[in-house]
Amino acid sequence: MNSQVESIATPAGPQAIPFYVEDLMTAARAETGLSDFGDLGFTTGLGVLCESLRTEANLHEGGVIGQGQELLRLLINRLRYIDDVKKHPEILQEKIIAPIVVAGLPRTGTSKLQRVMSGDPGVQRLDVWRLLNPAPFPDEEAGKPEGRIAFAKVVEDTFRTQFPGWMARHPMEAEEPDEELFIMEMSFESTVSAMLARAPTFFEYSMNCDPRPTYKILFEMMQYLQWQDGGSKGRPWIMKSPVHIGYMDILFEFFPDATVVHCHRDPLKTVPSFATTIQELRKTSTDQIDPVEVGHEWFDYWARLTDRYLAVRDKLPLDQIVDAKFEEICDDPLAVIKRIYQKAGRELTPEAIAGCTEYDSRRPANHWGEYSYTLEEYGLDAKEIRTRFAEYLKLFP
Repeated sequence: MNSQVESIATPAGPQAIPFYVEDLMTAARAETGLSDFGDLGFTTGLGVLCESLRTEANLHEGGVIGQGQELLRLLINRLRYIDDVKKHPEILQEKIIAPIVVAGLPRTGTSKLQRVMSGDPGVQRLDVWRLLNPAPFPDEEAGKPEGRIAFAKVVEDTFRTQFPGWMARHPMEAEEPDEELFIMEMSFESTVSAMLARAPTFFEYSMNCDPRPTYKILFEMMQYLQWQDGGSKGRPWIMKSPVHIGYMDILFEFFPDATVVHCHRDPLKTVPSFATTIQELRKTSTDQIDPVEVGHEWFDYWARLTDRYLAVRDKLPLDQIVDAKFEEICDDPLAVIKRIYQKAGRELTPEAIAGCTEYDSRRPANHWGEYSYTLEEYGLDAKEIRTRFAEYLKLFP
């Protein structure tokens, strides 16, 4: 094997896995006793990502272990999924009907809206424990995912105790909803994988990939999760990821009857807010973070995704899209949800109102702590941002 990264063992924790495709796949096979990964097209992107992690990410010891375990988790879930489909081909017959998808630039209220809406007991939720491990553990009884929940609670506790700055910016709780980007990473072609660690080579590679394999694995994992939960039973999924803004046409290819919520906020706020979020996230993997590099990298990313959105906007089913402003999401999320449900042809029942209101009341603003940021600390210029987003701002001032 081309193992050039020393294996690091800790008495109380997992062992580091060398960042090479063969090593990672071997470790996943050993962990599961399974060997079939399905279509191996993903290995190209995994190889590029591994090279970035070896040569560009400047990982500290915990980052080496953590990133290896992250890649291993994705591969293990792929193996278990393929095995379950062989045993239960009916998984592929699950219909994902009329999901509600929250999108828009990051830091526009997308998380709040998704999570409040997921308080409706009549919807399907993408809780963190499901997102981290869509595949049931080997000893798991149907309807009893305690092992997966316990896994997610370890992740939550790690962030809560060691990285409170991340939790203040993006709370990640085991039994609360989060975004499907954790599943989209399974393609190893989504730029999402460059958020956790500095990976400029992989970043550019992923920006030029056909997004369909990523959306295919997302669709399949949602079928898988729905099958585990006994089918849709008339419950739409509540989905969310800002990343969808650059791939709205592809999103509608896979979810043609979706109702999409496009959230809006001044890019002068969203761009530096996302930069500080990435800076905090990368503290989990490295001590070497250049905030100016982070600011420019992700300013460029969201500008490019916005360009993609604008290029296809006239071809989108605009009658299936609800526009919502950050301020109204924060001030009166229930009023926004009422508009979404009307567009989706869904009744906002008393039970839904109660569930949404209850969630909103127990998760007030700054629940996990306050934070601040400036354009200057990330080397960002207000005029440059306004110029770059000028066409978007003409449509959504």
